[in-house]
Amino acid sequence: MEIFPIKTPIIKIGDDLFDVFCRAIRGEAKRRAGREIKIQENSIIVIASKVVSITEGCVVDLRKIKPSKSAKALRLRRYGVYAHDSRFTELVMSEADQLWPGENFLTIKKGIFAPSAGIDISNAKPNHAILWPKNPYVSAEKFLKQVRDVFHVRRAGVIIADSFIAPLRKGVLSIAIGYAGFKGVEDLRGKKDIHGAPLRATFKNYADSLACAASVYIGEANERIPFALIKNAPVKFTNKKISPREILMSKEKCLYKSLYK
Repeated sequence: MEIFPIKTPIIKIGDDLFDVFCRAIRGEAKRRAGREIKIQENSIIVIASKVVSITEGCVVDLRKIKPSKSAKALRLRRYGVYAHDSRFTELVMSEADQLWPGENFLTIKKGIFAPSAGIDISNAKPNHAILWPKNPYVSAEKFLKQVRDVFHVRRAGVIIADSFIAPLRKGVLSIAIGYAGFKGVEDLRGKKDIHGAPLRATFKNYADSLACAASVYIGEANERIPFALIKNAPVKFTNKKISPREILMSKEKCLYKSLYK
């Protein structure tokens, strides 16, 4: 398996994300000269969720938000310029499916435990915040169809990835908030370990693992690397539409359920 970072110009609202990707691929091929980089069978394209959101217009002007009394009372804290900003708190309250009041913005959004309902202000214009894409699985499916049509590949996949903070671990990782074209999770229950004992609770999460691998290249600051191309990914490709239920786990079965009940 190989991973290739793909650099682009700054992506703006109204840009055609697939067109940006195609031009960036051609640019990478020229920069790498002797080393071929192209979309071929068994490829997966990882996309930073932020550029999907920007091109889909999922950007909010905080100056247009009128905070409620509840938002003002919560005074949730976060790092950065919008610490204790009730406009940001109001936005989180409206976007989160579940929120835990306290010092930080701990929320559940689309079945994912994430800070601030996935809302981010890094690489956003002043007084603006970037939301998650409305439906990351639909966005991934649409991008994959374009990849198949233009590059004439059948076994390919797309991951829309966002940064993630693991409990008691320093630094950000990445997870797949939407994907298409491959099975994101493999059920290993019943298979034998090296001593012949059957596994009882193990699932292998390919979608998040590949998102995390690509995050080594995909930037958090001013790198302008919103794409990564993974060649020869060891996954099972499929033409079936992916349901979020494939990768999500209910709160009742989650290992950390006692922490956020």
